[in-house]
Amino acid sequence: MGVLNPIRDLSDPPKRSFRTVLMGFLLGLGVGGFGGFFLGRTLPAEEPPAAAAVAAAEPAIAADGGSMDGEGPGEAADAGAEAAKDPLADRAIRLDIEIHGSLTASLATRMGSREADTLAAQVSRILVWWFDLRRDLLPGDRLQLLYEPVAGPGEFRVLALLFSSESRGITRRAYYFKSKDSAYGRYFDEQGQEIEKRLENSPIQEYEQITELMDASGRRHRGVDFKADVGTPIQAPFRAVVVRTNWQTRGNGNCLELRYLSSGVSALFLHLDEVLPEIRPGKVVEAGTPVARSGNTGRSTAPHLHYELHGPTGRLLNPFEFHPTVRRALEGDEREEFLRLRQRLDQSLSAGVN
Repeated sequence: MGVLNPIRDLSDPPKRSFRTVLMGFLLGLGVGGFGGFFLGRTLPAEEPPAAAAVAAAEPAIAADGGSMDGEGPGEAADAGAEAAKDPLADRAIRLDIEIHGSLTASLATRMGSREADTLAAQVSRILVWWFDLRRDLLPGDRLQLLYEPVAGPGEFRVLALLFSSESRGITRRAYYFKSKDSAYGRYFDEQGQEIEKRLENSPIQEYEQITELMDASGRRHRGVDFKADVGTPIQAPFRAVVVRTNWQTRGNGNCLELRYLSSGVSALFLHLDEVLPEIRPGKVVEAGTPVARSGNTGRSTAPHLHYELHGPTGRLLNPFEFHPTVRRALEGDEREEFLRLRQRLDQSLSAGVN
């Protein structure tokens, strides 16, 4: 498949603008007419904003590895196959920054503050599985990104990420990959292992991404947020009794509390679209029983499930410490497909970088 041609390398110096062209025109009139006017007109114009159009940086590579440049329609037909257009080639944006201050502040040196804030959130959801972002990002650390705009105002998807810290000798890579049989794409390391951990006995099987973890103290965020479409099934992770439903709905939205019978741990499920009608206080449900559907109710800004655990004494528990966890590894044809994609992403990520 083809090398991705980034939309624009945000590390490049800006091209000369229309103001430069106009100055050249006026200078030309003042010092001798047409020669100066022609010089002003031939200065390159400013490129469009990064998310607006594609700059074809390198020749596209056909699926068989050969260059598509100079191949006429007859030759393509004679070859017996039509080279497929890479759907990512028209959207990818490359960015190479050095960390100074926060991640958001570092990104804001290359883009508007709103875009930097949004992209920093996306990047943080990957880096958080490796680092404590409040203390582990050091001045001089380097971040290389390949990302694309997606549906929604100012939204982005990171396609590939390379983080390196020369002072600590650390390098981390992440690649976005969606197999044909998966509902959502995931981030994998260079070997094809998921970067996010998954909960075993999870309350939700199909979700796009974990968008927020519980912090160490629980002061800023008391549980785990799973980004999922409204209506995604929620199930009881363990055999449990229903404690209550739909309390403090202004903040919690539709909600459910279960108490796990084997451990005495209480589990809260917040911002639900609905609690299923048969799930009533006092009912005992077996592990895997559908109990609710995820939603976007209460104090919520996007569809997700908030999952929160409390021990028998009321102490807040981290779901990633209470549940066993696993990281999925790609295998067989799926892994081969991923490795081909990784090669393309690496080529585009490093293009033009010294």
